[in-house]
Amino acid sequence: EFFHTFNTLHEADKQIIVSSDRTPKEIPTLEDRLRSRFEWGLIADIQQPDLETREAILRKKAQLENIDVPDDVISFVASNVKSNIRELEGALLRVMAYSNLNQQEIDIDIAKKALKNILSGNYKKIITIPIIQKTVAKFYNLKVEDFKSRRRTQNIAFPRQIAMYLSRELTDTSLPSIGQEFGGRDHTTVMHACDKIKKCIAGDGRTDDAIKEITKILKSCQ
Repeated sequence: EFFHTFNTLHEADKQIIVSSDRTPKEIPTLEDRLRSRFEWGLIADIQQPDLETREAILRKKAQLENIDVPDDVISFVASNVKSNIRELEGALLRVMAYSNLNQQEIDIDIAKKALKNILSGNYKKIITIPIIQKTVAKFYNLKVEDFKSRRRTQNIAFPRQIAMYLSRELTDTSLPSIGQEFGGRDHTTVMHACDKIKKCIAGDGRTDDAIKEITKILKSCQ
């Protein structure tokens, strides 16, 4: 029956999409006549969404649910639920429901409690750009807003570059996305910051010590 349905749709110039966890050649129970027809079209290998895509999916889901979910919670869920989109969105809904039930704002602790049966305590400890910004700002006695401002004085510009460098080194975030987190700057600005800090680390012991100390703080607080 499926064979004839396929032919009817094909002859009517209709688009047919079939999904499977293997190629037609690797399905032993598939009839030869169906296998040959499946191989007529484009066979695409669809991989699991990467971290940035998973984060985008979660942000869109939160937007549809009209619920504000902090970036660090988005990153936490996206970093720990990788199986499929259904489970990814389900995990976020679970966090939202737990937050609503307990009448508490959504944060990392709420997310961990809501997903404890799913993650079984083996969650990935993550470092996000907002966490890096807060840590670097505190280290240099600044405010996170300073990093997103257009101010270019040395006491702000250099710590901002350090925060960009650490965002590149300690997260999987792309250069354009890092730039967006720092007041909508472009990727070339981030590249310049990373290159400058690398040179400073190589030639200036104080910068190297500061980077190591901030990194230690970031990893210990997770």
